[in-house]
Amino acid sequence: MKKSILLFFIAFTFSFEAESQITKGSWLVGGAASFSSVKNESDVNIVDKSNKVQIRFLGSIGYFLIDKAVIGIKPGFENSKVVSGPVNLSGNIYEIGPFIRYYFLRADNKYINVLSEISYQYGNKSGNRFSTVHSNNISGVIGCEVFFKESVGIEFTIGYSSLKYAESTGTSNTIIAGIAFQFHLNKND
Repeated sequence: MKKSILLFFIAFTFSFEAESQITKGSWLVGGAASFSSVKNESDVNIVDKSNKVQIRFLGSIGYFLIDKAVIGIKPGFENSKVVSGPVNLSGNIYEIGPFIRYYFLRADNKYINVLSEISYQYGNKSGNRFSTVHSNNISGVIGCEVFFKESVGIEFTIGYSSLKYAESTGTSNTIIAGIAFQFHLNKND
């Protein structure tokens, strides 16, 4: 089963031929996945020992309104589990919001392009030990996209994210680094 999914992904990736990947009327479809595991064994902290496992998926779909500028939406899903002594917390976050992305180099550049992106996401968090919590997340990233073919790229980004839960007074500010796949579907495909 895993081999057939991998073969399908490879065939899908290399099946598109596009004249230009970032021109008016084209579509951007992509996404990223991440996994993290944190183990805390401090005797100074309030929580002596804890484990946190987190899985996150973030997609994107957008439309190029003009050459080099795309606007779209980013749906996301995150599952996390924290075990600290006898306490076992788990929860899911569902999020969605708009993004705006701009590519700086010429539209006919077929191998690499520099980009910047700003996004906002509204989220709902629910789990086994807490009620539904709403969140607002604003992010900005810069980076580059390297194209395997004219319509398939892998992007490398670095940026900043500010997350605020509606029921809380504080914010969570994070430096982020990411890798994602992007598919550029030309209007002629």
